[in-house]
Parts: sequence; C-alpha cells; structure tokens
Amino acid sequence: MARRRILALGDSYTIGTGVDADERWVSKLADRLRDEGEPVADPVVIAENGWTTDDLDEGIDTAVAGTRSAVDGDAGVAGPFDLVTLLIGANNCFQGEPPAEFAPKFRAMLDRALGFAADPDSVVVLTVPDYTLTPVGRENDPDEHAERLERYNEIVRKEAGARGTRLVDVVPPSRAVVDRPDLIAGDDLHPAPAQHDLFLDRIGPVAREAIGD
Repeated sequence: MARRRILALGDSYTIGTGVDADERWVSKLADRLRDEGEPVADPVVIAENGWTTDDLDEGIDTAVAGTRSAVDGDAGVAGPFDLVTLLIGANNCFQGEPPAEFAPKFRAMLDRALGFAADPDSVVVLTVPDYTLTPVGRENDPDEHAERLERYNEIVRKEAGARGTRLVDVVPPSRAVVDRPDLIAGDDLHPAPAQHDLFLDRIGPVAREAIGD
C-alpha cells in the first residue's frame, strides 16, 4: 500500500522551536496515524522559527526548486499530498503588521497550500496560537497584540471557510498556559511538549478524517 504523504507549512509552532523534533505535534501526528493503521511517510516540513508569510512563501519556492533539481524519483515537495497543514501569522502579528496587510498574504499562503493538496478537504488550517499570555508575550504590549491577533484569527477562519478547507482552533490550548506554566518551553515563549500534545488532541481527529477520505 502506498504511504500517505503529509506536508506541514508554517513557522516555529510547526517546526517545534524549543522541543525535540519527535516532540512536536507534526511528528506525533504521523506516529498517531500510523498507530491507527494509516501507512504514513515522515512528514515534509517547510517551516522555520521566526517565519512570516513572506518567509514561508520564499521557503516554499526554495523547497520546490530543490525538488525540481533533485535526482529522478525524489518526490520532495511535489504534490499532491494526502494532507497539508497550514499554521502561519504569529510573526506577522508580533512584528505589528496590520490585519489589512496580513489578509492578502494569508490568502496567498492558503492558495499555495491548496496547490499541494488533492482537494480542499485535504487541507487543515490552524488558527494562530495566543502567544500574549507567555512571559515573553506579557513583556510586549500584550493587550495590543491580543487585539490584533484576534483580528488575524478572524481572517484565518473566514478564509478557511471560504475555500472549503478544514479548520482546527488551537487558541484554547495556547491560553491554558495561564494555569499551566508547564505548557511553556524553556524560552518562555514557545509551546512545551505538553502543549504540542494538546494541539495534537485537536488536530489528530480532523487530520484522520482528512487523510482517510
């Protein structure tokens, strides 16, 4: 049986800044799907700490170019993928980009995600986690950032609905850090392994439906 292919697009929340590679939700998602009987290949991850939508766009271009120049038989990031996830926007927001400027950039990234998928139902869009409640977030005008972030996520939800993709809200687990400091990594900003587990609890069932259809 051919192995299912997963492509994860994003930033630090996808690459797993602050945790080991096998502790991030992307890696654990593949493990869970295998445990459930899905023949899943190791995920292809295009994400880096600090990436904005512009950085992700360039990162995708670089990955695609590398695939085209690779030896024959190396699928790389050539689609279609059975599952594509998209989580982007935290760094745009952190850098103070107005929502009106973020909106077309997010739409462009969603277009790119859709371009890698067999159909919109294979794309899982994630909301942008709330970083304002972490120690680092509280040091940087948290009220201003929280208001802008809420508008960002309104855009994310609207665009996902308009394109017919699946949506997973990971904001609630990101806000659980208020009562559970163990959910924050050692850098006082990014998710600890336990928070990645909470993300996975929400992402896993949706991804399972998407990849199993």
